[in-house]
Amino acid sequence: MKIFRLIRSRPASAAYNMALDEKIFFRYLDDGIPAFRVYGWETPSFTYGVSQHPEEGLDMGLCASDGVGVAKRMTGGGILLHGDDVTYSFVCGKEDVGEPKGVLVSYREICAFLIRFYASCGLKASFAAARSDFKDKCVPHSLCSASCEKYDIVIGSRKIGGNAQKRARRAIFQHGSIPRSVNWDFARRYMRSLPADIASNVTALSHEMAVLPGKRALETKLTEAFAAEFGAHFKEENEDLYETRVAE
Repeated sequence: MKIFRLIRSRPASAAYNMALDEKIFFRYLDDGIPAFRVYGWETPSFTYGVSQHPEEGLDMGLCASDGVGVAKRMTGGGILLHGDDVTYSFVCGKEDVGEPKGVLVSYREICAFLIRFYASCGLKASFAAARSDFKDKCVPHSLCSASCEKYDIVIGSRKIGGNAQKRARRAIFQHGSIPRSVNWDFARRYMRSLPADIASNVTALSHEMAVLPGKRALETKLTEAFAAEFGAHFKEENEDLYETRVAE
C-alpha cells in the first residue's frame, strides 16, 4: 500500500492556496513522498491558468476593490470560480496512479477516483466523451466551467467541477474543484464574458443531491475515494511544515 501525506488545509486566500500547491509539488521533487491535500477558500476567489492573461476575462480592478482573490495556477485551463467548493490537489509518481513506464495515462484513468467519489454521493457521473452529443458540446472557453473537453466530468448533460495537471520528470501533479454550489450572479459581476445559458450547462452538488453534505464530510468522501482507487494509505501531516516554504 502506498503512503501519501494527507494535508487538511484551513480556508485560505487564493494566493496562499496556489502557493502551497506549488510548494507541495516541489517538495515531492525533493523527497519523492506523494501527498494529497484538501482545502478551501476564505472568500470567493478566481484562479486562472498559467498561460492566461486574467485581465482579458476578469475585471481585475473590480476584483481588487471588492476584495475578491485572484491567483494564477501553475497548471493550465481556464478561469475557475472558487468559494463554496471542495478543492483538492495531489502529487505523486506515475506508478502511484498505475501509469506504466513509458506510457502516458489519460485523465480517464487518473480521474477515476472522482467518478468513485460522485458514486459515493449517490450520483451517476461520467466523462463528457461518453455523451452522444459530445462533438456538439466540445468547445473551448476562457472560463473553465464553460469549456467542454472529453475527460471533463458530467452528471446527466451538465458539467461539474474542473481539473488540471502539471508534469515534471516522473511526477504528476493535479488539482481540481468540486462545487457544492455556484453563484453565477456573483461570477457575472466580475467576468467579462459569461454565457447566458451557463447554469443550464453546468451543475453543482446542491442541484444534484437532496441533502447536501458539509465540506468536511465531502472531503472525507473524496480522500476515501482516492485511497480506494489507487490503494493509498494516508498519514496526516501538519500544514505548518509547508507554511515556512510558502514564505520563502
